Amino acid sequence: MGVVESKRAEGALLGFLRSLPQFEAGVEPEVLFDRAERHGLAGVLLDTWRAKGMSLPGDLARHLDVREMARELDHRAHLALLTTIDEHFSREGLVGVILKGPMFAERFYARPSARATSDIDLLVEPGTLEHASKVLTALGYVGAEGPEEDRVRREHHHLHFTRADALPLELHFHGYTGFGQVLPSPPLLGRREPVAGLRALGVLAPEDELVFLSVHAAAHRYVRLGWLYDLRLLIATMTERQLAIAAERARSWGFARVLAFTACRLVDLLAVPESILAPLGAHRGWLVARAVVHEPANAVLSSATRMVYTVALCDKKSAAARYVLRASTGHLRRLLHLPP
Repeated sequence: MGVVESKRAEGALLGFLRSLPQFEAGVEPEVLFDRAERHGLAGVLLDTWRAKGMSLPGDLARHLDVREMARELDHRAHLALLTTIDEHFSREGLVGVILKGPMFAERFYARPSARATSDIDLLVEPGTLEHASKVLTALGYVGAEGPEEDRVRREHHHLHFTRADALPLELHFHGYTGFGQVLPSPPLLGRREPVAGLRALGVLAPEDELVFLSVHAAAHRYVRLGWLYDLRLLIATMTERQLAIAAERARSWGFARVLAFTACRLVDLLAVPESILAPLGAHRGWLVARAVVHEPANAVLSSATRMVYTVALCDKKSAAARYVLRASTGHLRRLLHLPP
């Protein structure tokens, strides 16, 4: 797909997201669905397309049907896997939170398998990380070991696990680490909400979920529109008071600018009314962050703009300094081929 064609498809996809359900494509369906798949929104687009009675070329329709059947089977498999993990956590006296992924889709999407899932994310307290890791290992997951594991624990917020027959799993011991701050796990776990049929695993309280999803999307420079679409669905279920509580929690954790800029992106890209998002912070300005929010293909420019972008969203100078020091140290180690 060429650059011009990609931009047209991106514009058409944004038009679809802004105007559900009154949408006209304006580009070839194959191109539009390919772009939607990259953003995790092909299932949502397909459901809306067919609900409007719009036809699709035969080959594309069959291809999409097969892909949606596969996604449905995959979704069910990962719900079953979460049930298995829940049983083992419960048996071991562990508690955790399911972040994003299939459980978010179950709660907010009309057809849950329409939301693409690339991995499973679980959150536990730092003090139970070793115990939870052993449970996952007993279930066939393999994680990093040695210096690499030490580096991840020191610099990041989750351990990465893989299993041949399942999606990768990220075991978070912090909610998130980014923008010079840490989103701590204990308060998130303390306010977790139950899930029917599960005993050890819950989901985040709405106010916490809004902050977490905003920080996650912002840290990845909103590269997938599906993350903003998730936020729009979540916000649509929240009261003004809940939004205000989320903003207060974001301020206390050092992510107020991240939350406000996420609100700005929801206004800019998905046309969410500013009046709804007012409790989350200012939605105008942000010249620097807007200028560098898109990640360039060039590696040098990507790294440079990422530093400018991240510093622009840090709440305090001390947080910006921590981020710059950590990022610079990491780059230096890689350049000098030093061990992690």
